Amino acid sequence: MSLAGNYATLLREGTEPGKVLAYMKAKGHLTLLPQVARLIEREKEGAGDSVLVAKEKDAADAKRRFPGAKVVIDPRVVGGYLAKVGGTVVDATYRKALVSIYKHATK
Repeated sequence: MSLAGNYATLLREGTEPGKVLAYMKAKGHLTLLPQVARLIEREKEGAGDSVLVAKEKDAADAKRRFPGAKVVIDPRVVGGYLAKVGGTVVDATYRKALVSIYKHATK
């Protein structure tokens, strides 16, 4: 988990925001505040099960595979799916695979 993710977790778990801010300031991490806010907002938006797919034709398969989950079409996925179900995230997107290949090829 990223440093911003750790701060977001502290805030979600009820740690006093003033204490978290004071600690972030002492460590020089105040520049992470926008990231922390985005992470918290994403979690609020993503409350509940959801599946991201790239195309309309993939939505029917996702509904069968993840019954009860909200299916969202997002072309950034490229292909495959990104499922957030029961607090677990399964990233089976082509985008993730392509980025991984690119990173390994450019090392």
